[in-house]
Amino acid sequence: MNQQHPQQQRRWGAPQQSGQGAPPPQPPKMRSTRNKAGLGCLGVLAFFLFIGTISGGSDDTDSGKSGKDSNSDAKSSAQGPHYKVVEQDTIGYLRTVVVEVGTAKNLKGVFNAVTKSLTEEGSYNVVINCSTGGTKDLDNRLANGRYAIGKMGAALTGLNERGTEFSADKNPACPVSKAEMAQRIADQKAALKAAGIPPEPTGTTRTQLLKALAAVNPDIVHYEDEAISAARNQCQAINGGSTNLDRSASSRFTYKDVMTTEAQGKQINKALESLSFCKV
Repeated sequence: MNQQHPQQQRRWGAPQQSGQGAPPPQPPKMRSTRNKAGLGCLGVLAFFLFIGTISGGSDDTDSGKSGKDSNSDAKSSAQGPHYKVVEQDTIGYLRTVVVEVGTAKNLKGVFNAVTKSLTEEGSYNVVINCSTGGTKDLDNRLANGRYAIGKMGAALTGLNERGTEFSADKNPACPVSKAEMAQRIADQKAALKAAGIPPEPTGTTRTQLLKALAAVNPDIVHYEDEAISAARNQCQAINGGSTNLDRSASSRFTYKDVMTTEAQGKQINKALESLSFCKV
């Protein structure tokens, strides 16, 4: 995974109050970044768990779109439903915007409204999730889109400048009933167990794990969520009988400004074993 130092997040198109009578925008709810260096296993697993895959949806590409940029509040244009920006990430010219909606109606309208609010040069990945039906590890993804601003954006996306690409699930479910949410959570827990990944620790278990990791390398727990995700991913390798476990631990626990050696990786594996953390 990308181990570059993340740049400070920027709000490329800060929402403003709409003239349509929409409520004033709320500040983005920042999701935990979790382990961007070691979240690969969980990310792949989450992808296969996602019931309505985006690849099965429609693909609408407009490689020559142009027009005047304008800011948007947490509502799309008159054609689209309300949305709320919950996350914005930047790595160089690569930018990700995650929004949530309460209905699956007119997702293309939401995408169009989001892109109109973007002004800085770059390659944008726009993610549209339902505000219900997701879990901590898996969002209820409804649609994805890409947008290119400027020459760098065009080069990185393969689209023309101001070009767009949009894909949505054929049968998006939003909102999701409580019964369906409970079933999704149960299915996810079962799949994680089958993959050898323990549930996210809480309470005493979490405290003990962080303490053991800090004893190996205090820098590791400067980013607690990343450390927890790295430990869970390492358990998958351990339970799966992978080789070079010390090297994989070193890699997983190296993120942001944290460096973990193979010798420390060996100590981490011993700590996970002594805590019985990887039991599923």
